[in-house]
Amino acid sequence: MSVWNRLRNFTSRGQKIIAETGKKKETWKREQKGIGREGWALEEFVEYPEDLESFEKYYKENNEVNAAVNVLSDMTVGVGYFTESENEKAKEIVDSFAEEMGLDILLNRVVKNMLIYGFCPIERWLKLGRPPQTGMRLGLKALSPKTVKVRMDKKGEVLGYRQTVSGSTVDFKPSSIVWCVYNQVGTSPYGMSITQPILNLLEAKESINEDMPKVIHRYGSPLTVWETSQAISALKQAVTEREPDEDVFLGNTPPDAVRWKTLEMDPRGRFADYIKIIDEEILECLQAPILRYLRNATEASATKMLEVIDRHIQGLQRYMKRVVEREMFSPLLAVYDIWDVPSLRWGRPQTGLENISLTDIANLTEKGVITPLQGVNLLKKIGVPIEDVAPQEAAAIMKALNPAQSGDITRK
Repeated sequence: MSVWNRLRNFTSRGQKIIAETGKKKETWKREQKGIGREGWALEEFVEYPEDLESFEKYYKENNEVNAAVNVLSDMTVGVGYFTESENEKAKEIVDSFAEEMGLDILLNRVVKNMLIYGFCPIERWLKLGRPPQTGMRLGLKALSPKTVKVRMDKKGEVLGYRQTVSGSTVDFKPSSIVWCVYNQVGTSPYGMSITQPILNLLEAKESINEDMPKVIHRYGSPLTVWETSQAISALKQAVTEREPDEDVFLGNTPPDAVRWKTLEMDPRGRFADYIKIIDEEILECLQAPILRYLRNATEASATKMLEVIDRHIQGLQRYMKRVVEREMFSPLLAVYDIWDVPSLRWGRPQTGLENISLTDIANLTEKGVITPLQGVNLLKKIGVPIEDVAPQEAAAIMKALNPAQSGDITRK
């Protein structure tokens, strides 16, 4: 009996299994002992990060965070996808499921939630397919991260999930939720938002945006200090209740009874360097190709930044690929007793015609490698808007594309 069969058949808690592997004997034990969580209490629901509401707030209110999340999500899943498999039935099932489910839209929302909150729960269930589809289908729905908590034991094992909305609660088994996490650190199951490391910088910039209008207003309307040897109430009322373009008139006032001094503000305050540092640190942490950042960079710097961002995108794509294949395609195909899971590929499928030109097609037709009708079909595949034509019309089109007879119109 193999080692894995012995492990699979093991039922007695704490019992040891002796497995012979070559000349060496290894002792296996069923019970896990490592602590998977900090601050553990028995089967408790893990609390959210303290700043969960702030993550959402800055996505909605800060233009740089909003742009970074949208661009990174679009670059990750907005490029499209296709599936590859030697099992045609498996490919047909997952392609039909993805089209019916709107998988591209779902993944875009999931990635955005992962970047904003650090995690995104997806409810998963089996349902009957819509006509004309038959058989079972996998249902998927992205849930609001702010409503779902994880219940774990001290070893980090997920025991379930609970969603709370407007006082109503729903409990889910571990198998009913696909838990997507971005940048998981330590023992927290909630991951890390892209705004978490720069939350203090975003708050500082928010304060700057609140203070700068006051500074500009004070520069346009400098502060005036009024002094009087008489009762102050009448003078104060005249100053505070006047319109911005009105003067103050006082009567029966002895000379030097009223004095004033204007406090001029120096508009050359040394704020620019501080604001620039905050902006640069925010943009660097977001790791997104924000246009303002790229516009001020040299060509070499912009190229290097895009390389770093591209590696970031590739990491996100690899993670989402594994989630889709393992948590969506695999359980769906298991219903049909199919274990060959198609591979998810990002982008568009390669046709082999990406680098072919009109001249190449014309030369192939002229040399008799392909017929004129086949040449027209190739033109359609590379995007030339041509309707179905008869063989005689196809020959005329190929003749017009021949550089020797048309002056190489493909260069125009």
